Amino acid sequence: MRFSTRQLAFMVGVPAAWGILLLFHPTGETDGFYEQIEGNVTAWVAVHLGMGVFVPLFAGVVYLLLRGLDGTAAKVSRTGMAVFAVFYAMWEVLLGGGTGILANEVAALPEAQHAIGRDLVESYAESAVLMTLSAIGSVGLAVGMIGAVVALRAAYRLGWIPLALMLLSLPLIAIHEPPFGPIGLALFIVAVLVFAWQQAGAPAPTQASLRRRSSPLASP
Repeated sequence: MRFSTRQLAFMVGVPAAWGILLLFHPTGETDGFYEQIEGNVTAWVAVHLGMGVFVPLFAGVVYLLLRGLDGTAAKVSRTGMAVFAVFYAMWEVLLGGGTGILANEVAALPEAQHAIGRDLVESYAESAVLMTLSAIGSVGLAVGMIGAVVALRAAYRLGWIPLALMLLSLPLIAIHEPPFGPIGLALFIVAVLVFAWQQAGAPAPTQASLRRRSSPLASP
């Protein structure tokens, strides 16, 4: 059940690369989307399309953390991360690509039509469909991360430090804009490294104990 060097590299490399990508996420002092995108269309689209790749990869990292665990919490976590991988990635791609294309078209319009174009960008970004995808994906991430913490704690009986770091990283990753997203992913990386270090020094649990103890309903 110990992590191989390749597995550990994947679990660290994915959030690290994702965090670096998020450093290029355009930001602004306004809550509006158009002001953030204007003049940064290429970076905006590239970051959000990249998110469409890193979101399912991150779900794969959590899946790898749960390898060998068959309890209720582990199953709930995998389900949540699957929802996150599909819906959150879909939201990021549709949001980033759609608003980026629209903002680029608005920039080419006559000045008199820019106000209407900006309203169109904001209306698209805040549409019910995109907001629903975002909400479902965020709930999936929360369920997946919390379920993983419960499953890992129950199965390995390790210290709370990596699990607490995982929980702290959850809202920051969900926000994802810098500096929140990169900080959250950095906390997650530290959690993975501490968990791997603690796991390496702990007795390997049997398959039977993994199935029994990964369930939150199991007796201590």
